[in-house]
Amino acid sequence: MSKYNTAQREELLRFLGAHSSDAFTVSGLIEAMKNDPDFGKPLAESTAYRLIKQLVEEGKVKRTVSGVSREFRYQLAADEECKGHLHLKCSVCGELLHMHHESSERIAESLLEEEDFSLDTGMVLTGICKKCRE
Repeated sequence: MSKYNTAQREELLRFLGAHSSDAFTVSGLIEAMKNDPDFGKPLAESTAYRLIKQLVEEGKVKRTVSGVSREFRYQLAADEECKGHLHLKCSVCGELLHMHHESSERIAESLLEEEDFSLDTGMVLTGICKKCRE
């Protein structure tokens, strides 16, 4: 089935791009779009679920599990520039953070030198983000 580049799809991608470090549930995404003055009419729930499903299948959006729950969170997938460094995933809220490239390199180099272990640069490290620790 052909995927159309609808105005709603473009608006969703634009919103996710503007909030690329945030991970949303579908209901949270709809609410956040509704409350953001830079974005127009919020998506209907059925439209949001349909578009998110398509974007995940296309690899444009990542789906992660929030903490130990079964609640899914969605976030814009990394571009090519992002693939060369490590990521940090909060085990409480599910947010995926991009580690600074220099920090990623230091960790990878340290593991290679001290442990003779070559780290996959697409690796995701889990822990608890600053917001959830507060």
